[in-house]
Amino acid sequence: MDTSSAAKGVRIFLERIHGVLNRLDTSSLTTIAAVHGVCFGGGFELALVCDLIVADKMARFCFPELRLGLIPGFGGIPRLKRDIGNGVVRDLLLTGRSINATKGLSVGLVSQVAAEGEALRAARSTAMQTTKFDSGTSAAAKRFIKPLPADELRCEIDIFCDLFMRPAVMEGLRKFVENTGAHPYLP
Repeated sequence: MDTSSAAKGVRIFLERIHGVLNRLDTSSLTTIAAVHGVCFGGGFELALVCDLIVADKMARFCFPELRLGLIPGFGGIPRLKRDIGNGVVRDLLLTGRSINATKGLSVGLVSQVAAEGEALRAARSTAMQTTKFDSGTSAAAKRFIKPLPADELRCEIDIFCDLFMRPAVMEGLRKFVENTGAHPYLP
């Protein structure tokens, strides 16, 4: 496959993923992510499309893509910027460090911290609470407080595609795929 068709394939793939995640992000339903353990990369980006993140105390959040010479490509940067302060966004993106659920709660990423192994139960309880209100009113509130950062999402795809075609990225991805050892847990 030549470089231009590989780049086109990556763009098409990202646009399809963005389409799905944007649809979840803008759904009239209240969506809740229940997070237990490691929530890195694409899993973190999926959690960010949800309206609420309930994490157990052992959960960790990170964008490890920089270790491969990439940025998150599924809309993570614009959604994270929309939801929390730029200082934390820069720290996560520029250092590759992870944050735990308690730090996530303190910066506004996580809406609730549950005991270890209890995130799903807590998320279900929260979901029951949301059914007590008129769904039209909830949908209107959601549109107001959670606008889709459409221009930034398109820009993220452009940047990801530009980075993806760099030889260093291709080499990093090859090594990652071929590595059969345990991948290091990030701090």
